[in-house]
Amino acid sequence: MMLAAFAHPVFDSQRNFRELLQAMARPANPRVVPVPAAAPAPILPATMAVLLTLCDADTSLWLQQPNDEVASHLRFHAGVRLVEHPADADFALITEPSSMPALSAFAHGDLRYPDRSASLIMQVDGFHDDAGQRFAGPGIRDVEQLAIEGLPAEFWQQRAVMSTQLPLGVDLIFICGERMVALPRTTRVLED
Repeated sequence: MMLAAFAHPVFDSQRNFRELLQAMARPANPRVVPVPAAAPAPILPATMAVLLTLCDADTSLWLQQPNDEVASHLRFHAGVRLVEHPADADFALITEPSSMPALSAFAHGDLRYPDRSASLIMQVDGFHDDAGQRFAGPGIRDVEQLAIEGLPAEFWQQRAVMSTQLPLGVDLIFICGERMVALPRTTRVLED
């Protein structure tokens, strides 16, 4: 049986989109997803809300853990095209970060079209303020510090390599429970 999506698709998507914009404008600052959506496992309701807000018939999505129920749900409610290879996706859903492909496997744009890159939506284990990585860049007054739990050990090294290629790169949206954190490609990770 198909799960419902948003009760008020237009208004709920707009509320979520405004909050996503705030998350991108204020990197490393956790925000609450205002209108979660029912989701088949292993997708969290907040993650499904982000997917239904961002994906449509003109976008492509790669699923790290595809299954028939998830695929049917996303095709029916968003009309999104599912792809088999990470490099072909506008968006990628990472539900098991510990076994995710390297960041270099995803589209990171080219110098003529840096916007032709992927946005990764990643379910993680938790966020902790005043611990973990230190971030700087557009939207951050001085420095933000945030620990993002559940990422593979090499994740930050991979992102550091990719950040040397600006304006190319990937944008990241992390989700835990009902909260999300965005890290646009322009956000720098400061070294100790």
